[in-house]
This record gives sequence, structure tokens and C-alpha cells, in this order.
Amino acid sequence: MRWIAALVAAFTVGCASIGAPPGGPPRTTPPEILLVAPDSGAVNVRARSVVFTFDAVINDRGDLDKQFLLSPQEPGSSGRPRILWRRERIEVRPRRGFRPNTAYSVTVLPGLADLRGNVTKTGRTIVFSTGPSIPRYSMFGRVFDWLNDRTAPKALVEVIRRPDSLRFIGVADSTGQFGVGPLGEGTYTVRAIIDANNNRGIDPGESWDSLTVVVGGGTSPFLELLAAPRDTVPPRLQNITMPDTVTLVVSFDRPLDPTQPVGPGSFRVVSADSTPLRIVSVRTRAQMDSALQATRDSAARADSAARADSIARARGDTSRRAAPRAAPPRRDTTRLGGPVVVPPPKPSKPAPPREFTIRLDSLTPLQSGKQYRVTAINMKGLLGPPRSSERVITVPKRAPTDTTRRAPADTTRRAPTVPPVTASPRRPP
Repeated sequence: MRWIAALVAAFTVGCASIGAPPGGPPRTTPPEILLVAPDSGAVNVRARSVVFTFDAVINDRGDLDKQFLLSPQEPGSSGRPRILWRRERIEVRPRRGFRPNTAYSVTVLPGLADLRGNVTKTGRTIVFSTGPSIPRYSMFGRVFDWLNDRTAPKALVEVIRRPDSLRFIGVADSTGQFGVGPLGEGTYTVRAIIDANNNRGIDPGESWDSLTVVVGGGTSPFLELLAAPRDTVPPRLQNITMPDTVTLVVSFDRPLDPTQPVGPGSFRVVSADSTPLRIVSVRTRAQMDSALQATRDSAARADSAARADSIARARGDTSRRAAPRAAPPRRDTTRLGGPVVVPPPKPSKPAPPREFTIRLDSLTPLQSGKQYRVTAINMKGLLGPPRSSERVITVPKRAPTDTTRRAPADTTRRAPTVPPVTASPRRPP
């Protein structure tokens, strides 16, 4: 019976040592990394996986493999590493094991969440090597959404080594900037993809761009990648609108090569009786917007000058125009500690056009109710050969004016009646 007494005593001691139940305010900060093994910068690594230890339990719901980037990847791999979830610990490993004498980078992307829904806003990258050294080069650059003339946050960047097709990957940050590496000297194909479905691959219709880069010479390159939908199918006319009788607005189903000159000779407008209409000018949407802004600025300057003249006349000084009021000096917010608004970067090349405005000669306008054939001649896309395309349009008929119907007379307004004049009776003499 001694063992029963010992068990009771142990249970009593155990119960007496139980602390207060956990409590306090709920956690509101995102999980943080406490430890990474192997350390960043380590060489001759023989580990089977990279282990991240956090200060909170990580929520394992969702696709955790989308939150980690392992680079480089074997040719033909799916692009996602193998993830093992151990509550506060997450192990990341390649599906075929680490290659010998190879430098690796592992990136934790923003978006990891704990059990209370606190989500990380920043990422972290570690670099190590299974060999004795880590290469000195990386591939830096910025990805633009070229069609929309803006940066491309979260764009997928692939750096493919030639000739063995070993693939290094990275993701652009909120400003479209990226860094992929470490890389050794050699020739690489760099490709940026606006990965809409986040499958870490290029799909039909997704925007992308690629360059061939030679790495070496002591410095790492910095690239500009202009992502746009690219295929070998030539562009064709898609929509045509008629704002007035001398204007046609045409759009294509694909962006055009921005280096291709487009002018009046690039289009042909012919009526049903084979009579050609003379084209005066052809402008892109960007050129139309620029011309409209120039017109507005000119009108604003003329209005300002007119106000200055009226003020001068009101003061009696008609000999000279009042000088325009100088703009107040801009405050140097850098010295005052205030925020400095930096404009977002823009692509170095204008966006490839898809829409053009065609102006016709006023002597040969579009006529009501007639058909016209509009032809775009040898238009070239971003890839592939040029091609001509055409569409037939019909100008809507104008509603005839009915001159037989007159406005009804307004019977509510009548001519004022004149009161009768009564003659006074004549008095007898």
C-alpha cells in the first residue's frame, strides 16, 4: 500500500504546484521570429531543413507553403517548398533535398498569422550555403505594371541560370523593388510575372517581361522590368465609337508596340461606295490627355491674366497690367521634421497604347445612316508579326425634326380686357 500513499502524496504536491490559469489582455502584436537554424551566413550546412521558431503558435490554416520562398529550385519543380508545422516551429525543406556546394536563401513573406489573427507585416530572408562560401552577387531591380503606368507590388521574379536552368526566385516589395540571390558569375534569364493567381508560374493573359543578363565584373546589376500581356497573336480592332461626325475612337484587343510609328497612314476609312475619307491626325490616349491638360493650363493662365487686368482697371492703373501674385514659397518639411511625400516611380518608357483617336477632315465627315469600313494597317504587338484588321461600322441615323407639330397655344394667358367707357348723361341746356 506504500505505492498508493506515494501516488496520493505526489498528486497532492502536483496539485499544490499548479499556478493560476493564464489570463491578462489578449495579444495584439504579430508573431516574431526568435530563432532560425541554420544561422544566416552559415557555410558547410548539413541540415535537412531550415527551422523558424516564433514567439507564438502559428495558425496552420491556409497554404503555409505560399508564405515561404526557397531559392534556388530544381528545374521542373512546383515552386513551393515542403512545410512541416510544429506549432511555434516551422520547418522548410526542398522536396528533393539541398544540393551540395550551393548557396540558398529562404524568405518568410508577410502574412503569417497567430491563433488570435495577428498578421505579420514584414518579411525576413536568411542566406546560407551547403558549400564553403557564399557568392557575392545578387540581382536587383524594379517591376512595373507597364499598361497601368505604375509599380507592380508582389510580382514574382525568376532568375534562371544558363545553361542548367537552375531557378532562383523572389517577390517584389510594396514599391515593386526586388533582390534575388546570392548568385555566382554567369548568364541568367530574368523574368518578372504579375502572378494574379499566386501559383508561382506564368499563365495565359498574365503580364510579364524578361531580360538576359550577364552577372560579373564586381557589381550586381539593377534592372527595370516592364510587365505586360505578351503573346504572338497580332492585335486586332476590337471597338470603335463615334463621338461626333469627324472623330473615331478605336481600341485594340492587345497592346501595341510603343516603338511602332502610328499616324494617318496607319488607318483607312472608306464608305460603302468606296469613297475614302481623309484622315487629319491620329493620337493615342496619352497624347489626347496631354493636349487636353495643355488646353486647360492655357485657359487657366488666360483667366488669371484677365483677372489681373480687371484688378488693374478697378484701381485706375490702365497703363500696365498688374503683375501676377507670386506663389508662396514651399516649406522645407525635411528641416521641420514633417513628412516628405515622394512620388511613386514611373517606367522609363511610355505605356504601350491600345486606344487611338482618329480625326477626319471636316470636308469629309461621317454621314448619318451610312456604313464605313475602318482598317488598321500592319499593327504590331509586343511579340509576333504585324497584321491588318478591319471592322464595319454604321453611323446612327439622326431623328428627323417634325416641323408640322407646333407648340399648342397657351390659353391660360389671355389678353387683358379693357373696361367699357360709360358716357355721363348730358344735362339739358
